[in-house]
Amino acid sequence: MKIFRAIAVVVFLAAIVTILANQSLAYPPFLAKAKKFGAKDCRFCHVKAEGGEPFNARGKWLISEKAKRNADAVDPEWLADYKVKKGKT
Repeated sequence: MKIFRAIAVVVFLAAIVTILANQSLAYPPFLAKAKKFGAKDCRFCHVKAEGGEPFNARGKWLISEKAKRNADAVDPEWLADYKVKKGKT
């Protein structure tokens, strides 16, 4: 019975860690900086609400800017230079 209880506790803790890890995948500082450019959620640059790949046109533009600027990371402040193309976000 003790083994069953120990397994149940381990499974429960693993589930909690998994749930919290999924929530922490988003990068809140990016969203906070992008809000001044109109972002309401991660879909401002990503196709999926939880972020990650794939990226929409704006996200792809940021990735290309990272390469063009030879930067180590994307900077949401670059969105000041982003021009929305007709029919794209």
